[in-house]
Amino acid sequence: MKRNYSKLYLMVALGLTLAGQSCTKFDDKMYSAYTEDTFPKTPEQFVAVTGPVYTSARGYFDNYFSLQTGGADEVVVPTRGGDWFDGGKWRDMHFHTWSSSHEVVSNTWDWGFNAIGTCNRVLSILENAPDSDTKAQTLAEIKVMRAWYYYLMMDAYGNLPLVTSFDTGTELPSTKPRAEIYDFIVKELEENLANLNEEKSEATYARPTKWFAHALLAKVYLNAQVYAGTAQWNKVVEHSNAVINSGKYSLEADFLAQFKPDNGSSSTEPIFSIPFDATRAGGNTLFLRVLHYAHRQTFELSTNPWNGWSTQPAYFDYFENDDIRKQQWLYGQQYTSTGQPLVYDNVNIVIDPYGFNLLPGSDFDIGGANDGGRLAGARCIKYYPDKNQLNNNAGNDVVVMRLADVYLMKAEAILRGATNGNAGEALTAANMVRGRAFPSTPSKQFTASSLTLDAIYRERALEFTFELTRRTDMIRFGRWENAQLFKPANAAETYKRLFPIPAKARANNNNLTQNPGYTN
Repeated sequence: MKRNYSKLYLMVALGLTLAGQSCTKFDDKMYSAYTEDTFPKTPEQFVAVTGPVYTSARGYFDNYFSLQTGGADEVVVPTRGGDWFDGGKWRDMHFHTWSSSHEVVSNTWDWGFNAIGTCNRVLSILENAPDSDTKAQTLAEIKVMRAWYYYLMMDAYGNLPLVTSFDTGTELPSTKPRAEIYDFIVKELEENLANLNEEKSEATYARPTKWFAHALLAKVYLNAQVYAGTAQWNKVVEHSNAVINSGKYSLEADFLAQFKPDNGSSSTEPIFSIPFDATRAGGNTLFLRVLHYAHRQTFELSTNPWNGWSTQPAYFDYFENDDIRKQQWLYGQQYTSTGQPLVYDNVNIVIDPYGFNLLPGSDFDIGGANDGGRLAGARCIKYYPDKNQLNNNAGNDVVVMRLADVYLMKAEAILRGATNGNAGEALTAANMVRGRAFPSTPSKQFTASSLTLDAIYRERALEFTFELTRRTDMIRFGRWENAQLFKPANAAETYKRLFPIPAKARANNNNLTQNPGYTN
C-alpha cells in the first residue's frame, strides 16, 4: 500500500494489539471489563476494536486464493521435476480430484469460519456499547464484512452452518441449504446499506462503504440462479447503477496502476481493497509463486522466487498483442534490471507459454532441473513485484472489487434478460472496459452484434486474471467441467461445482452434512 498509512491502518494495528496479537482469539478479561464509561466512543476507538475483522481479510489472498484459482483455466501449477509436487495438491486442484481431506479445502474452511467467528465476537462486544451514529455505522460495517465472508464461503462450499452470534455453549450448528445462506447474505447487505458511509477517502479505504455493499449485492445477484435457483438480473442492474451513478469511481487510465506496490486509497477504480505491507501487514506472497528464480535479478528482489504458478496456453491465447492487459504477462526472453539477457545456471531464461511437455509416464510433471519444464508457462505480474518486499511479503494492496467488474456485471445482466436496462446501455458499459484495453484501436470495441455472452465471458478472463472471479464465472457460464490443459472434460461431475465440507470439520461437528456427490 502507499506509505502514507491511513488512520484505519494504524487503528487496525492497534486492534491487533488489543486483541492479543490474534485475528480470531480475544482477551476475554479485557473485553468483559468494558463498561458504559470505557466502551469505544470515537470513530478511532471503534476502528481499533474492530481491527481483527479486517486483518482476518488477509487470508483472502492465501488459501482462499488457491482454492478459487487452482482448478480454473487461468492457472496451472505443474510439477517441475522436484519442484511443486507438494503432496499432489496442485495436481488435484487442476484435475478436480480434491477430497474432503485436501489441505487447501480444509485450510480455507478454517480461515473463513474463523473470520466469521471474529465478526460475531466483535458484534457481541459492540452491541452493548451506548447508541450513537458511530456505533450504528460500525455495526453495519462489521455485518457487511460478515456477509462478505459468508459470500466467499457460500460460493465455494454451498451448504454451510449459519452462525450469527458469539455463543460459548455446547450446541453445534447444523448445515443450512445454500439458498438459505444466500437469503441471509442478501438480507444483511440490504438492511445495512443505509448505515454505511458514502464517502470514498483515505478514512474509508479498506472498510465497507455503501458502494461496496451495492457492488457485492450485484455480484451475489449475478449468481443468484446458481446459488438459489432464481435469476435476479434486474437487481444486478439496479445495484450496478447505484455504484456507477454515485460518481465516486472511475476507471484507471493505466490498467495496471491499481495493482502496483504503491497502490492505495488514491486509486480511482477499486471499491474495496485489502491492505498489505511488507513490514506491517504481511501475507502477499504472490510474486514468489509466479516468478522464475532468476527474476530476482529482473525485479531487484532480496530473495529468490519459487517458480511455480503459470497460466495455461489456451488462457494466454485470449490476449491479443494490442490489448494493454497482455502487459501483465512475462514470456519470451527475460532480462535483468539493467537490460541484459537473463541467465540462470548457465541457461538462457526464455519463458515459453506453450512449453508444457509431460515427462514420459507422467500426467502432471513437465520436467526437471535446467530443462524447459522450469521455463514453461507465461507468468502473471498483474500485481507487480515489489522490490521493497521484506521477509517474502510484498506491499501491493489486493483489490477485491472494482468498477470494471460493475460495468461488466451490468452488461451481462442486460444480455441475460434484465428489463431495467437496454442493449445500448449494455454496449456502453462493456465498452468502458474494452475501450481502455484497446486505446489505440477503437475498432476492437464491441458492436451491437459482437457483444454476446460468449464475448462477456472472454472479456472477464482478460480483465480479471488472479482476481478470484474465474471459477465463479466458469460455473455461471457452464464451463467448469470443460477440458483444460491436462484435465479431460468431466461433464458428469457437476457436483464439483462445490467443494466438499472438510473431513476435519465434520469430525468436530457431526451436525454438518457432506455436500452431494462426495463420499467422505
